[in-house]
Amino acid sequence: MARSRSLKHTAWATGAVLVGALVSGTAPAPADTGGQQASGQTPSHAVVIKRDEHGVPHVYADDTRGLFHGFGYTVAEDRLYQLEMARRSGNGTVAEVLGPDFVPVDIATRSNVDPASIRRQLKALSAEDRAMFDGYASGINARLREVRQDPESLLPREFVDNGFEPQAWSGEDVALLWVGLILNRFFSSSAEVANLQLRQDLVAANGEELGGRIYDQLRWTEDPTAPTIVPRADGGAEGGADGGADGGKGATAPRAADLPAISPGAVDDFRTMQGARTGLADPDERPTASYAWALAPEHTAEGVAVLHNGPQQGFYTPSFVSGIGLHGAGYDLTGYTPVGLPAVLFGTNGKIAWGSTVGSLDTNDVYAEQLDPDDPHRYLYDGRYRDMAKRTDLIRVKGADPRHLDVYATEHGFVQSWDEANDRAYTLRTSWRGREIETLVGWAEAAKAQDWEQYLDQASRVSASITWFYADVEGNIGVAGLGRLPRRPAGQDFRFPARGDGTMEWQGSEPFDANPRAYNPTQGYLASWNNQIAPGLRADNANFSQVDRVNEIHGEVAAAGLDGAQIWDVTRTTTRADLNARYFVPMITAAAAGLPADDPRRQAADLLAGWDRQLTTTDGRTYDHPGTTLVRAWLTATARRVLADDLPAHVFARYQSLGYPALTAQGSPGSIRPAPVSAVLWNALSGDRSGVPQTVDFLDGAAPADVVLAGLTDAVADLRARFGEDPDQWRTPVVAHRFSRFNAIGVPWAGSDQPQTPAYLNRGTLDFQVELRPGGVEMCSVAAPGQSGFVAPDGDRAPHSLDQLALFEDFGCKADHLTPGAVDAHLESERTLRY
Repeated sequence: MARSRSLKHTAWATGAVLVGALVSGTAPAPADTGGQQASGQTPSHAVVIKRDEHGVPHVYADDTRGLFHGFGYTVAEDRLYQLEMARRSGNGTVAEVLGPDFVPVDIATRSNVDPASIRRQLKALSAEDRAMFDGYASGINARLREVRQDPESLLPREFVDNGFEPQAWSGEDVALLWVGLILNRFFSSSAEVANLQLRQDLVAANGEELGGRIYDQLRWTEDPTAPTIVPRADGGAEGGADGGADGGKGATAPRAADLPAISPGAVDDFRTMQGARTGLADPDERPTASYAWALAPEHTAEGVAVLHNGPQQGFYTPSFVSGIGLHGAGYDLTGYTPVGLPAVLFGTNGKIAWGSTVGSLDTNDVYAEQLDPDDPHRYLYDGRYRDMAKRTDLIRVKGADPRHLDVYATEHGFVQSWDEANDRAYTLRTSWRGREIETLVGWAEAAKAQDWEQYLDQASRVSASITWFYADVEGNIGVAGLGRLPRRPAGQDFRFPARGDGTMEWQGSEPFDANPRAYNPTQGYLASWNNQIAPGLRADNANFSQVDRVNEIHGEVAAAGLDGAQIWDVTRTTTRADLNARYFVPMITAAAAGLPADDPRRQAADLLAGWDRQLTTTDGRTYDHPGTTLVRAWLTATARRVLADDLPAHVFARYQSLGYPALTAQGSPGSIRPAPVSAVLWNALSGDRSGVPQTVDFLDGAAPADVVLAGLTDAVADLRARFGEDPDQWRTPVVAHRFSRFNAIGVPWAGSDQPQTPAYLNRGTLDFQVELRPGGVEMCSVAAPGQSGFVAPDGDRAPHSLDQLALFEDFGCKADHLTPGAVDAHLESERTLRY
């Protein structure tokens, strides 16, 4: 306690460093006063904050600034340390307080953000829209003033442990958190460099013709058997067509001469940068976050529309999202959103409900810039070499000398990696660049929509790729694929980096009407688990396939007449499903059907036939059924038989991951799906029935059933050697569900404790469900571990920091209170702020 007591006498206002100062090298801007007038007068505007029995705050105010002042204040009450680390994650100042290990994170963040552009966008906002950012910041600052007055009680323990102090906020900080932590993580991935390397390696090993065909079977562009969010029976899209939705990317087979050669070092640098920015273990993949289902009235027992959404943004302590009610200034909502965002991404306003899953529209391109051999900071464009734009940032590092970072950019975007051997640089272009703030404001104001058309009006403002779900009290349901779709030249192969010499420039963008959508589909429901949104809509980093986890959802919600409890309970079976079993267990049982009953392979197949394909555990140590052990062994053995002789060893190594959960140093994985090898094997074993043409026979002339049986033979032999002859002993250890103290990009934002439940659940960071009865909307949710992240200087946790863990583990939910009367009936506390 002595250390925290000394903080009370520290000059808290000194040393505050805002992002603009770091970028430009100028002195820090004055701290936002949080509403305190310069004359010293106390502002007279009132904000009322009421918290319910789970600590969820409801803010009541008459104007936008006051409403968001209250919003920011409540988040700072619950999550001050997490806010600080989210801000630093977003503006690239983590190393300043945590030391040299986080310099790569800061470099990755700053290398894909333009603070000057963000300032221009903020300046161009209307006073009403700007009030959202400034009000949110002023609310945080109001809480900071309270903490300064009583640090012994109110300063979160993590600041004490790490030896630094929270700093004042500005509206720019709020904006940069959105750009650096959310847009950079979820919306800036690309596999074009990885695709180029893969094709290059396959061609080197097999020659141009065969290597190209193998590549096409590993990274296909379209599988007509893949499930789509917009139902195929509804014609693909309400307002979009395959060609328009594809953004003009024709996938013509490239020749080696058409593609740039890339060195391994340039690939590694690109992957390192992308991995640091996204926090993904495999930086070549996009974040695969979130599921949703919307049911029309004719499909539900009560005859009302229902929306269920489970954004999978990772599992953290405290949660990545927190609850909020906003009432006033045109808003009347209850929902959830990531910490530090003023836009409420998931919720209801009593007329409509909204949610989202990650988008599959291709809004990013990598460009291969040809460099001047005499000057690597000049690039060829429109027939002449041009100077790259350059910005020099200072990265302050705790316990070490500061680092100067030169950030270079071309016409297309920021340089992500350099290839000195080939005189090239690789830049990343995103269609949302320059529209970051418009995207956030559109998302925020969608919460005011009263119907589908008003909802789409705001959706049209969103440039980043995201899939929005909708339901309303009139019984309508809908989905739309958002994102500003570039018009690309016909000669550009969307799978690989484009030429940066000016010959592959975007030719404007598609109108929003071209984006895929569906409204009241004939099948009576919509479902997504990050699958393909519409036929023909392709992306460089998504092998959409018939093997898709969304089929687990379809298998549950396709039945009509589900009541609210049954709709909620879909999470119980979908999120515990072995995601490979649906596809391969029938193959295995069919292949073994002719074997004698006492053959160990037949016994193993019969064991699979009686399995419910669920990853359940009774003892908390191993999964109850050996089926998952057998499926995993079969996949490993069959992949070796089918692919090892066709792929270079280092390429085959990438196809040995099976997509099952595993604990990492940072906690549980956020979202599990079938691994790429599962789809490749499915296609090979399906032969002529595959949606992807099999021009290379990975089976080497063998019958598919024989290959399946051979894989079973290997798997059974392996398991008997490891576990013994009794199949009941073939048990896989349970993977615990751990809530990480690291945030989405691997930055610590809590203490050393990492709460966990016994078994990993492939479910939402948040799960919420809205039943839209015309006479009264109801919503329930769970966002484990709890609403608050506050840990007092003495180590005591806030009461609502862990109170949703049991609900999460047991697939329960808590009621959300949507009306003033309901909030008052469940009131835990109330206070009034002045601003």
